[in-house]
Amino acid sequence: MKKSTIVITTMTMMFAFTALSCDRTADRMERAQTDVIEAERDVTIAQAEIEADAKIYRLEMASEFNENDSAIAKIKERIKSEEPEVKASHEVRIRDLDRTNSNLKRQIDNYTITNRDHWDSFKEEFTSAMDELGNSLDNFFSRPTSSIN
Repeated sequence: MKKSTIVITTMTMMFAFTALSCDRTADRMERAQTDVIEAERDVTIAQAEIEADAKIYRLEMASEFNENDSAIAKIKERIKSEEPEVKASHEVRIRDLDRTNSNLKRQIDNYTITNRDHWDSFKEEFTSAMDELGNSLDNFFSRPTSSIN
């Protein structure tokens, strides 16, 4: 009888430990699944924020491209009445600036967002290039014609 009590007690204790360990494993599994779901949601939200930022930025740049196109057209019209050698020099410069404007349009249209760091870096470099182009257009006639790049 004593032997059967020990066996029953041992079996009961083994069952209890097994049940408790299963509960802990199930809890850990459930927490891990919840963490994965929350992480996926956070990634989705972050990606949506980046895409919204990119959409707004592209709209802002479209406005700047329109301004650049208008400035280029005005410069082209103005240089039509220049002396032949000055006109030729100005035409080369404005062609280069027009090409730069077109390349920047293509660059922003073809940019694929990968993550926040790459997007921020791209945006910073792109803004700098756009500012440089805008300054070149604004100061087109104040720059000496002999220093063509």
